[in-house]
Amino acid sequence: MPRPNAAFDLVDDEQPAWDLPVAFAASVEIVPGDNPGVLLYRNDTGRYFRLGRSSRMFVPHLQKGTTPRFLVQQVSDSFQVRESAAARTVTRFLAEIREMGLLDVPPPARGLRGRFARALAEIPMGRLVLVRDSSPPAAVGRQATWGSLARVVAGAFVGVIALLAVGVAVLGATWRLDIGALGGASVAIPLILLLHLTLHEAGHWLACRFYGVTVPEAGIAFWFWVLPRPYVDRSHAYRLARRTPLVVITVSGIVIDAVNAGIAGAVALAADDPTLRALAAAMAYILVMTLANDVNPLLPSDGLHAIEAATGQLAFRRRAIQYLLTLLLRLPSSHHQEFAGRRLRLMYLGYGVLSLGYLAAVVLLFARLVASVGG
Repeated sequence: MPRPNAAFDLVDDEQPAWDLPVAFAASVEIVPGDNPGVLLYRNDTGRYFRLGRSSRMFVPHLQKGTTPRFLVQQVSDSFQVRESAAARTVTRFLAEIREMGLLDVPPPARGLRGRFARALAEIPMGRLVLVRDSSPPAAVGRQATWGSLARVVAGAFVGVIALLAVGVAVLGATWRLDIGALGGASVAIPLILLLHLTLHEAGHWLACRFYGVTVPEAGIAFWFWVLPRPYVDRSHAYRLARRTPLVVITVSGIVIDAVNAGIAGAVALAADDPTLRALAAAMAYILVMTLANDVNPLLPSDGLHAIEAATGQLAFRRRAIQYLLTLLLRLPSSHHQEFAGRRLRLMYLGYGVLSLGYLAAVVLLFARLVASVGG
């Protein structure tokens, strides 16, 4: 059993003192009905977190306040393990949720490697809110009116259409892209792109309203405080009991990206007017790049949210990056990594491979643009 800390500093110590009470922060809400995990909601930041099955036993104690020493004793008695092993489990669990800001103890200061991992896992993002809905969180959901087979067929059909549209867009951008032929038509590109982004976010909003999900805000997000793009906050969709509606809400924007890119690619391939052909090809290229950005697994994109929706892991990207950095930089493993099964660890490794493949595809698209500009 670890020796209790003689003096506990709320900011600098890695762990709460073993005999001092600790509890969920006042802003943390336990969302009912998330089985087998535990869904937590921070109403001060509007962010959701899902704890695993192994964390369920800690939740009632942390709701009313307890000490780490008591949790160690509970784990030791419940699973008939030594207190030293139970202490490691409790230590890692409390460290992880403290890092998320879920405890009434502020996150600790970090060393260089820890700050590096945290910076990669938490992308800074400023927001300019244009529309706000202060209604209480709601995610009612709609009863399925189609059978499971019909839903699979419909999803496959939409997927095939989206892939064909992307193929047409790539062909149009590859064969018809001619920056020099754009001329004055280039001034239309920002307006067309703005219309596209508005349609993209409207798709998310309509899907949320279809499933009865409250949309707390919409506006413009600035990734790294610089890169702007419209957004719709659809985080309350995590309250939906089924994963299919959450996936539909997430990929609705991606499908619009693909269809609009395909339309631009088709115009580029079919148009006779050189200026229109060049404009359509440029838009096909831009929309393919927009699609690439929206499926980016390295940023909090629609693609990442689709992965989280399909896997049921709300912090998939952060935990995957932390797991990969743990392997590469030999960082201490977290409570979640200790209890993650083989399937989840393989998904984290697959995420790494997917990210590398994504970067390679983006490099090839960028090289095509450079080749076009160079003549």
